[in-house]
Order: sequence, then C-alpha cells, then structure tokens
Amino acid sequence: MIQLKKYKLDKHLVLENGELLSRPTIAYHTYGTLNKDKSNVIWVCHALTANSNVFDWWKGLFGKDELFNPKEHFIVCANILGSHYGTTGPLSENPETGLPYYHTFPTITIRDMVSLHRELASYL
Repeated sequence: MIQLKKYKLDKHLVLENGELLSRPTIAYHTYGTLNKDKSNVIWVCHALTANSNVFDWWKGLFGKDELFNPKEHFIVCANILGSHYGTTGPLSENPETGLPYYHTFPTITIRDMVSLHRELASYL
C-alpha cells in the first residue's frame, strides 16, 4: 500500500491576495522512480476527487499494468491547497492561534494552489 506523504514548507506561502500562509503542508502520493533525466514525470491534478491516490480512482489509466504505470513513470499526485485530505486547509491548525482556521482560512485561488504544487515539485 502506498502511503500518503507530507511536505511542510520551511517558509510562508505568499498568496495571490498578498496574505501569508505560515508554513503550509502539502499531502501527496508518488509512484515509481524518477529517471536520471527527469523525463518520466506524470503530474496528476485531481480537482474532482480531492484524493491524491490515483490508483484508487483512475483505474484503467493509472496502475501496475496500465497506460501510466510506476514501472515506466514517476507519478505524482498532490492534494490541493484547502483540501481536507492532509494539505493545509480550513480544518488545519492555525499556528498563530493553535486552533483550526475554520472561517479565518484565507481566500485562495487556483494560482495559490499551483504555487504550492510548484514548491512540492522543487522539493521532489
């Protein structure tokens, strides 16, 4: 079973609206091995499910003997910012208060989600 991984930024994420999100965490799955020239990456976005385990919800396309398989590809699927599947969101602890963000979670945009994914891509 592939385990959910988490990466916590060691800096603030500057949001499109100018607010700062303190050291957000991004939850993700990877499958396979990155090749030497880094040409075998498949980055999967999952706006419909909010779950980064592509083997659970995209059978026939992703899997052991499927078109995109971990023998040939390094598959990455990260949960989006604001998700309740492990990436920082409204239910996460606000480090300033020690309580969940709830309604104080900042307004985020698609660009903010992409910025956090770029941070993960750089880390990986």
